[in-house]
Amino acid sequence: MPPAASPPPSDLLLLGRIAEGDLEAFHTFYGRYAGRVLAYVRQLSRHPDGAEDVVQEVFVAVWRRASSFRPDRGDPAGWLYTITRNKLVDLWRRQGDAADLAELSEPMDPAQEQGELRLTMHQALTRVAPEQRRAIEMAYFGGLTYEETARRLDLPVGTLKSRIRSGLKSLRAVLEGH
Repeated sequence: MPPAASPPPSDLLLLGRIAEGDLEAFHTFYGRYAGRVLAYVRQLSRHPDGAEDVVQEVFVAVWRRASSFRPDRGDPAGWLYTITRNKLVDLWRRQGDAADLAELSEPMDPAQEQGELRLTMHQALTRVAPEQRRAIEMAYFGGLTYEETARRLDLPVGTLKSRIRSGLKSLRAVLEGH
């Protein structure tokens, strides 16, 4: 009988190993999050053709700044998505789309920023259809892959993706005030 597989390393452990220069840990972290970060960037970006470049910048920042992660300030996924948001803001500034980013770019206490972002997202998600909201929450905030989310919701993956895509479109419209 083959030995039982050990559980995958936690994000916290991976970030600690990345901070020490462990390339294997970086590849594992990248494999775990790159697809989700790319989807997130594509949904929020005004210029989706640059999404891969933003994802590359995000993971370069993860490699360089893994030692700056502080567990007492949030979870690794939240830290990663904050980096992603900041890279998107940088992109928008470079492309001249910064006029409507004034509120996003004001410095804010990280705990306050995370709380306000959660409140805004929570408020916006209440305006999305319940089946779309549940799919988004599981896939984006619950840290599940599309396959895992589809399995838990007993849906085909294609249906789940359509549901999430429609929900994110509605969410974006709500957040943009349309």
